Amino acid sequence: MARKIKKLNRYTPFDVFNIALLAIIAFMAFYPFWNVLMISLNDPTDTLQGGITLWFRKFTLANYNHIFNQSAFVRAFFMSVARTLIGASTSVIFTAAFSYGLSKKWLIGQKLFMTLLVITMYVSGGLIPTFLNIKNLGLYQNFLVYILPALLNSYNVIIMVTYFRGLPAELEESVRIDGGNDLVIFFRIVLPVSMPVVATIALFNAVGQWNSWFDTMLYGGRKLMTMQMFLVELIQDADQVRKLMSSGSSIAASLAKLGYKPNVESIKATAMMITAIPIIMVYPFLQKYFVKGIMVGSLKG
Repeated sequence: MARKIKKLNRYTPFDVFNIALLAIIAFMAFYPFWNVLMISLNDPTDTLQGGITLWFRKFTLANYNHIFNQSAFVRAFFMSVARTLIGASTSVIFTAAFSYGLSKKWLIGQKLFMTLLVITMYVSGGLIPTFLNIKNLGLYQNFLVYILPALLNSYNVIIMVTYFRGLPAELEESVRIDGGNDLVIFFRIVLPVSMPVVATIALFNAVGQWNSWFDTMLYGGRKLMTMQMFLVELIQDADQVRKLMSSGSSIAASLAKLGYKPNVESIKATAMMITAIPIIMVYPFLQKYFVKGIMVGSLKG
């Protein structure tokens, strides 16, 4: 018996190959993130020499201080947090309510609504018509421009509709017998038992809102500056200063006396870390719901 247990615990060549392959894939996925982190923690002047791979040569927090000390950073940060929290929560509720109704096959026009929904995944109005529509609706440089256009996403609706169709019909029937209406069923029964798919859609929307910067450039301007757009402009400014310093002008000489030596690569790496860290901190709490929601929402029905 002991020999059989020992034999079962022994790794086969196929097991070793799988472990080695997965270790290589994990390293390939993790290394770029680690390399960016090391560049962001390395002295910007030293980074110009290259060769930063697994560890920094001259540790410094100057890159982060350079960004955090910007006067507009705090306002842009809170603008991003506000649009992420409000945008993700409202989008989840709106998408869930729409998907719940669309999941009922007895709904009049259900197939037509689903067809129109799928069409929007492949056909859009274009950039200029969208801009004109946003402006005519009074959303230009209005905070709601971050919220209203993101209320509904076709892909998210399809995931939720598939998930809701897989819920037992007995759950709703028991509530109706007790006198509950559709709102009671939706908020007290359907949403609580649908936390995996709700958390998945919430994560999708939160990441999209947090990383978005193009809509700020088009519709927000400096009035609604988000952190992503702020970092984009900071990188552009650093590149302009670098070109100015390399030109040997009098302005470049004054910047050199102040010890200001911008490094575009260091600022890019730091900006990427500032962008990624909040999502990385949130993801572990939603991971178990995320995996289950994607699998069940995609395969049921």
